[in-house]
Amino acid sequence: MFLEVEDLTKRFGGLVAVSGVSLTIEQGEIVGILGPNGSGKTTLLSLLAGLLAPTSGRVLWQGRDISGAKPHAIAAAGVVKTFQNPQLFAELSVHEHVMIASHLTLKKLLGSRRPRTFFGARAVDRELQTRVDRVLELCRLTAVADKAAAALSYGEEKMLGVAMAMMCEPKLLLLDEPASGLGHQEVVHLGLVLRDLREHGTTLCIIDHKVAFLADFADRLIALQNGKTIAEGPPKDVLSDPTVISAYMGRRHA
Repeated sequence: MFLEVEDLTKRFGGLVAVSGVSLTIEQGEIVGILGPNGSGKTTLLSLLAGLLAPTSGRVLWQGRDISGAKPHAIAAAGVVKTFQNPQLFAELSVHEHVMIASHLTLKKLLGSRRPRTFFGARAVDRELQTRVDRVLELCRLTAVADKAAAALSYGEEKMLGVAMAMMCEPKLLLLDEPASGLGHQEVVHLGLVLRDLREHGTTLCIIDHKVAFLADFADRLIALQNGKTIAEGPPKDVLSDPTVISAYMGRRHA
């Protein structure tokens, strides 16, 4: 199994944010996670990425228990998380941001030579630049590569966050609200990029409040409420589930 979560629970004092969640993600899937505010979506992704340590339960990544491992170790193993609002350096360009995010790639390229040189080796420089160019093209950012972060639109900022995560060469990319705050055309654009990322071998797990966006291209949806799984399956089945409708709109609508 690519990723397996077993009875995962996270408590903050008396608050149970994630309660006994079990799920699997198979290689090549696009999995969408949805639920109302406070349902535990972001906490769950943070547990998978190592940003939070579980109170109980396990996260198995390609058969290895990574529960409570450090975020950098989990990222190096291939599980990388984006953030709803990427933290950018206003004066740096898009290209420079993606170069900054290349530390894991550089570590793989240099191996034991890394302590002795950073960008000194010309062959490494060329390979790194090739990978940066590939990520910029995949994320549709080539045209704004030289633009400073301060001059980007909100949609471009969000896409730069995805590009920086992709520069870490994830096998599983965890996306936190990638469509939030985007207009219709930007959401369409985002969907095209995410499909391309999957075609290039990246498995995707996405949380978002834009249910139609998730349902449009996710292979499978997982619905949460009060930290628990309430439905799982094909998008059409999950969105027609009375429990899911009740969670979003109230029992009268269900």
